Amino acid sequence: NIYKGEKMFNPFEVEGNWYKGNIHTHTTNSDGEFSPEKVIEGYKKKNYDFLAITDHNKVTDVEEYSREDFLLVPGIEIDVGKNSVGNTYHLVGINVKEGFEASPEFRAKLGAQEGIDFLKEKGGEAILAHPYWSGSTMEDLFPLKGQLGIEVYNSTCLKGIGKGLSSVYWDALLAKGRLNWGFAVDDAHFHYADGYRGWIIVKAPALDKESIISSIKKGLFYSSTGPRIKEINFDGKRVYILTSSPVKVINFICDNARGRSIWKENGKEFLEAEYELKGKEKYLRVECIDKNGETAWTNPLFFRD
Repeated sequence: NIYKGEKMFNPFEVEGNWYKGNIHTHTTNSDGEFSPEKVIEGYKKKNYDFLAITDHNKVTDVEEYSREDFLLVPGIEIDVGKNSVGNTYHLVGINVKEGFEASPEFRAKLGAQEGIDFLKEKGGEAILAHPYWSGSTMEDLFPLKGQLGIEVYNSTCLKGIGKGLSSVYWDALLAKGRLNWGFAVDDAHFHYADGYRGWIIVKAPALDKESIISSIKKGLFYSSTGPRIKEINFDGKRVYILTSSPVKVINFICDNARGRSIWKENGKEFLEAEYELKGKEKYLRVECIDKNGETAWTNPLFFRD
């Protein structure tokens, strides 16, 4: 094998079931259009399996809403510190302890790193929210540590001001050796059509909080706004991907000028592609893009000696 190092978990190789969920949503408990009950009912009707309500600076109590066939995860979105252009950092916390608020006075004392540490102290996992929308620079994000990942897609930021795609930030972190999972989210406020557009598909043994959170922490999921991935294989020399919905482009994204974009001259759709590793890649992730521009993102495969 070219690569002798440890590879990341592959969700397509572990036992379990696939569960669809959104981990960034708002209700009338902060600045959302709909009540928690209505938001939850909407995601249930759209065949989601789990949802995190992440109201601004307060944890909405969701325990009473969880059912055997629909899981609610407690969450929060906090704004802290100032980046280099004077805007606040936004952090999403999932699986945090319920029943607390982060007051303006408290948040004013926190920088971005302190915010990440705070969410972890509350039992949760921190995710860097919409860095493009926030106007953050790469240098703003490079020093941060301890976060679980970054929002590669944010529906409301895309539909609102066209700044919902943050893959360039993700790749900058990965190129620096900073492992971050990539999350597609809604951040839905429902003031316009920003709901049900970005999600993660998690492989877990059961639909309960412990199982879902454990799988998310391990990166056992992929993100999507539409395309479905059926299989990913890595044999030490090549990465192979098979989709279950037709796509027009498959991008094998690596560090620097490495990688490859696969597409057909006549624009014909296809289902599978592979990339043979050249031996110098630090990481690789895959994007699958359909004819409507909807995308699925795998989590990165890291290579190390």
